[in-house]
Amino acid sequence: MLNYPIFLMFLVILATSGCGKFDVINRPAPELLQAETVCIIDDPETREGFKKAMQNWLNKENIKNQIVPASSKVDSCAWTMRYYGRWSWDLALFLSDAEITAYKNGIEAGEVNLRVGQWDSHKFEDGDNRIYKMMDMLSGKVDRYILTNPKKKKSD
Repeated sequence: MLNYPIFLMFLVILATSGCGKFDVINRPAPELLQAETVCIIDDPETREGFKKAMQNWLNKENIKNQIVPASSKVDSCAWTMRYYGRWSWDLALFLSDAEITAYKNGIEAGEVNLRVGQWDSHKFEDGDNRIYKMMDMLSGKVDRYILTNPKKKKSD
């Protein structure tokens, strides 16, 4: 005879096992920091703030940048970047899925991917900050994604 409470608990564990993950894949392209100009291929499906954060990071590094249409090819400039970002909702919006890929002369030079699980305690990190960290990793400035402790409520 089947033990329903144990079976139900097994199903819950199976269904939620990937929800607390924070996965980062990084293949850096340190030559990116020597680029004079980077073309960013527009992704109209991704929130405008993602593209703005990438531009701000490039400006901070004194790398000229321009936005090119979504139909542009990766070899349209010496350095080109494609990006994708998806926000999820859980009491507030958070950047849950993101990718940035750098191409040099049309050939993939590096990429960084980020996946944040629904139950991860770091999911509410500021989106711009998350994108800056991804750009730092892509350029080889840092070798890993540094997690900061989630903000805790102050006790009265």
